[in-house]
Amino acid sequence: MAKINDLTTGPIFPAVVKLSLPIIGTSFIHMAYSLTDVLWLGRTGSATVTAVTTAGFFLWLLMALAYSTKAGTETLVAQCVGKKMPEKAKEIAENALTLTLIGSFIAFVCILIFAPQLLSFFELETEVRSQAIAYLRVVSFGMCFSAMNPVLGAIYLGHGDSRTPFLVNSCGLIVNIVLDPLLIFGVWIFPELGATGAAVATVFANILVFTIFLIKHKRITAYIPHLKFLILPQKDIAFAILKIGVPISVSHVAFCLFSMYIGRIVSAYGTIPLGVQNIGASIEALSWNTALGFATALSSFTGQNYGAGKYERIRRGYYIVLGLSVSLGLIATIAFAFYGYQIFSFFSTETEMILTGEMYLLILAVSQIFMCVEITSAGGFYGLGRSKAPAAISILFTGLRVPAALLVVTYTSYAYAGVWWCVSISSVFKGVIVMALYFFTLKRIAR
Repeated sequence: MAKINDLTTGPIFPAVVKLSLPIIGTSFIHMAYSLTDVLWLGRTGSATVTAVTTAGFFLWLLMALAYSTKAGTETLVAQCVGKKMPEKAKEIAENALTLTLIGSFIAFVCILIFAPQLLSFFELETEVRSQAIAYLRVVSFGMCFSAMNPVLGAIYLGHGDSRTPFLVNSCGLIVNIVLDPLLIFGVWIFPELGATGAAVATVFANILVFTIFLIKHKRITAYIPHLKFLILPQKDIAFAILKIGVPISVSHVAFCLFSMYIGRIVSAYGTIPLGVQNIGASIEALSWNTALGFATALSSFTGQNYGAGKYERIRRGYYIVLGLSVSLGLIATIAFAFYGYQIFSFFSTETEMILTGEMYLLILAVSQIFMCVEITSAGGFYGLGRSKAPAAISILFTGLRVPAALLVVTYTSYAYAGVWWCVSISSVFKGVIVMALYFFTLKRIAR
């Protein structure tokens, strides 16, 4: 059996940083798939980029559903590693892979059939709507692969190995970066496909990543011998996985649905504000995904130490990761507040969109530190297997954005800028409350 990265002994700071960096890299890779699409499609006009980023809401929604198995897998595998129970870790991994495969196939069929009905939620112009439908249908062909890949990565992370998922996902990103301009603009022997070309590049990259995971099957079976990808699910294990993962998944789904409704409110003001919000979300993903990398590392670290009963080590690890996350939020705050125009000009050549985007990033700058704190603290909860509290807080305050936004656009003159302020302020509340609740939880488990 391969040497497991034991996170229950040794200095905490280097262990957490060593674990975090590849996870952050992997998070950036997942973000870069859509960001690369936006960068290239931004050169084709606001209609195309708005179509792709709007369709991206539904991909975001479906990947949120995948968290119901990914998060539970990572936590339970890590706890089994801490308890020195490799056979139990194997059962958890196999059940998670089976559940993910079944769920992602159902999602693929639903998108393929109901793409027009799904996109009718947004009041899109005819040209934008047709491009969004085409993009969503094509990219759905990679749904099974894009859902399975994070779960495979979670099995590695539970064993303290964040390097392998990073290297495998890097291969997919490189292919996506190369194929995007070729298929979007029709370079060399490739046809000019526009938004559909971006979808084809993403699908091919996801298939490649899954294929490399299969080729490296010997590596994962070194941790878990004779691992199977499809079995008859066991009710008790499936329930344990979903008990942790479903609250996280529900919070992500709710976040996506509320964001879609916010997008619908903003779409009433035209294509440019909606496009700015969608692009801005991709830009904010730079800080969001980095914080998520810290949170995922903290989850694995906490899971192993919780399994080993080392509670003081859990507390010290949280303080270290929290400090790193706050530093990240400060950097994002400065960048968004003072360099918004320059940042947005990478994604569009239209002056009105760039100026609107500058305002959007300035508003979001207020909440970056709090957003990072919320994500990191939630990662600590996940490592303990206690996902309900941060999920409930996230759902509550994200949901409050909708009535707040409706009140602002109805009774004030702030229009879509007021909607964005509602989003930013709610993030401040979530960060403060989740952090305070996790401090209280740490004191309780220490007793």
